[in-house]
Amino acid sequence: MSEMRLCITIGTQNAYSGALVVFRGLEENLKTIADLGYDGIELALFDKSNIDVSTLKRQLHQFHLELPVISTGQIFTMQNVWFTHPDRTVRDRAVQIFNGIIEIAAEFGAGVNVSRVRGYIHENDSKEDALNKLTDCLRQICGYAAEFDVNILLEQMNRYETNYMNSAAEVGEYIRTLNLSNLKIHADLFHMNIEDASIEETLKNYADLLGYLHFADSNRLAPGLGHLDFRAIISTLKEIHYRGWIGVEALTRPDSLTTAKQSITYLKQHL
Repeated sequence: MSEMRLCITIGTQNAYSGALVVFRGLEENLKTIADLGYDGIELALFDKSNIDVSTLKRQLHQFHLELPVISTGQIFTMQNVWFTHPDRTVRDRAVQIFNGIIEIAAEFGAGVNVSRVRGYIHENDSKEDALNKLTDCLRQICGYAAEFDVNILLEQMNRYETNYMNSAAEVGEYIRTLNLSNLKIHADLFHMNIEDASIEETLKNYADLLGYLHFADSNRLAPGLGHLDFRAIISTLKEIHYRGWIGVEALTRPDSLTTAKQSITYLKQHL
């Protein structure tokens, strides 16, 4: 049996309407996720108040599921704060909210992703200015997360979603300059297909920093519905001895259940 395990993205009922999650609502969908054969969930939150920890622990235990990653893109969309914002008070607020989610993650032994909350290069800033702001915030959250033995997962985003650090290779090079032991790469195959010259070579080159993976096909649909070579990608992950989680984050077409079924059926053929 592969040491790689599969989880799937899920949001709470009050999640942002445009949040890219496969399922919405925990109570309604955890049994379905477990019955399909997933090992866990990636939970999208925008504030620590979004869930009751004891209730979620009970629900996960009931269905034999784990919570390996909490995603935080909604801090950007719902709270309107981010790490490269020109105003320090806004950046401080983003760190404060993020630290609250780190506290939730610590309860489950989960990592916390940094995606849209990292922000973008403002028109009045240089790339250097933006990176300095990002670095300051990352040092703060990584320092806080280290107190709880929590990893921070910095996700790449393609050029159509942000204007800096678009490839996984760029994220990897940036992380290497910071020397923060609990800061890892969150690589996303959909973004990598657009930005990285070779998905397989990038995974090999930054194997030591790889903390988490998002799987979707080239068209952001369920794996198997586009042109990505998942056999080669999974072979590479086995070659580099990746033992982490793979999260399914795909567009729900025609619907959530079909996407979840298609994803796990296809991926388990290769895992």
